[in-house]
Amino acid sequence: MRLQNLGYASTVHRAQGASVDTAHALVDPETSSRELFYVAMTRGKHRNHAYVIVPDPHEIEPHLDQPEPLTLTDRLAKVLARSDADLSATETLTREVDRHASLSTLLAEYDVLSREAQTDRWAALLDIAPFPENVADDVFTSPYYEHLESALARHEAAGHLAAVALTALAPRLTPGEDQADPAAQLANMLDQATQKLRPGKRTRARVIGLIPTPAEPIADDMQTALNERQALIEAAARKLLHDAREAGAAWVARLGQLSSRPEARERWEAHAATVALYRYRYEITGPAPLGDPNIVRGPDQAAEYRAGQAALRHIKASVRRDDERGSQSTVRSTLRRGL
Repeated sequence: MRLQNLGYASTVHRAQGASVDTAHALVDPETSSRELFYVAMTRGKHRNHAYVIVPDPHEIEPHLDQPEPLTLTDRLAKVLARSDADLSATETLTREVDRHASLSTLLAEYDVLSREAQTDRWAALLDIAPFPENVADDVFTSPYYEHLESALARHEAAGHLAAVALTALAPRLTPGEDQADPAAQLANMLDQATQKLRPGKRTRARVIGLIPTPAEPIADDMQTALNERQALIEAAARKLLHDAREAGAAWVARLGQLSSRPEARERWEAHAATVALYRYRYEITGPAPLGDPNIVRGPDQAAEYRAGQAALRHIKASVRRDDERGSQSTVRSTLRRGL
């Protein structure tokens, strides 16, 4: 009687850590990953064989256009290109940015959601504002109403109370058919006040230091949508900075030398990412980090330009502190050698 050797089949997950003389792996190019392929092809001590699944030609509809047939090498390449390894938080967010939409779309979505999140609050504040007689209705029905909402948001983002501003400015509106649109008037007055006043103590948090976040309370579903896009925008901004550094961009060089201290490095990168996002948002291409201030257009860009300037000040202060620490360290080292 001829003796037979028994063979045992197992999933790759079950086979991890196991060792056999000869391993035969069944590989599906549509589902297998390079990590699983590695495990499968390293179980055999003497030999490892891979059997690649290919489509059954009898199951292909003959009347449909057929793709170019793949070689076995091509099919294995698909396996090696697929990974199921755990990604870092940054890698996950970066991949999500690529899958979700372009950064321009994310920024536009955040702007719309932020405005929608504040609509009811602005309406409530405007409803009790001390407008002159027969002006309130014209404000709410004005084609410039969204401009007014944006001006209110900019005023609060600068750390001021919109209610206080409305109490002071609303009575100054001048009704009448010959006058400018009241919502446009009020928006202009708010922007002028925002620029003249020093930033208040209630300065609003900003997405990556640039885009103001809406004030609470915000509905849970709206807050979730905003948070998701904020995380994606911040990951994309850091990637913009990384790519600029890798490319040796002139504007990055103007920011000064990156610190070797981890905490200082993190602060530098956070503020530099603010600059990177500003450049992307307003299509700045020159070597000046924030571009030419003379071509800043509109109150929204002006507000974010000021946020970019604040980021640059933080970067310069950080670089200066590092330079001072380096000088002090050199002096101490020289003194020790002298002693």
